[in-house]
Amino acid sequence: MVDLVVLQSLSYMAGALGVCVAAIYYVTTLRMSHKNLQQQLETRQAQFMSQISNLMSSVENRRIFLELTAMEWTDWEDFENKYGSTGNIDAASRRLSLFMKLDNLGWLLKNGFLDPDWVHSQFHGTVTPLWLKFKPFVMQARKAFKSPTIMIGFEYLGEKILEIEKVKAPEAVLPVDSKEMNIATNDET
Repeated sequence: MVDLVVLQSLSYMAGALGVCVAAIYYVTTLRMSHKNLQQQLETRQAQFMSQISNLMSSVENRRIFLELTAMEWTDWEDFENKYGSTGNIDAASRRLSLFMKLDNLGWLLKNGFLDPDWVHSQFHGTVTPLWLKFKPFVMQARKAFKSPTIMIGFEYLGEKILEIEKVKAPEAVLPVDSKEMNIATNDET
């Protein structure tokens, strides 16, 4: 006959085996959940980056980019008369609309929401010329409005892309206006 001690031992072993199976199932489920969450995060990030790319490469933003690179001015006063909010509200609105998008893009980059190499690959052809051309304007605007944080995200974005560009293509010549980029402006057509 089976001894009571053996039965009790078998019962304990079955209970322990049940706990082990449950632990293995729990760990496996946790790993699968983590993998699914990781895939969802990567998908959301790809969708987010695609939305940003689509927004920034829209026909309207490309048109604004071409307008901005064609702008010419001699000094702050000339700029304000030609393109400022009192001299040309339409031009100022388009410029500030694009600059605010670039400012937000810089904030996202600075705070780790976007990969710097991806941002460089997507936007170096537009952000670099705009930042180089309008950097003096942004610095003057900070002085004029006594606000050192005006377009701080745009500055971060422009400088970060320039930093990456210097590493990836040190021989690159960075244009700052439409004439250097061989872009026909309305005056030339």
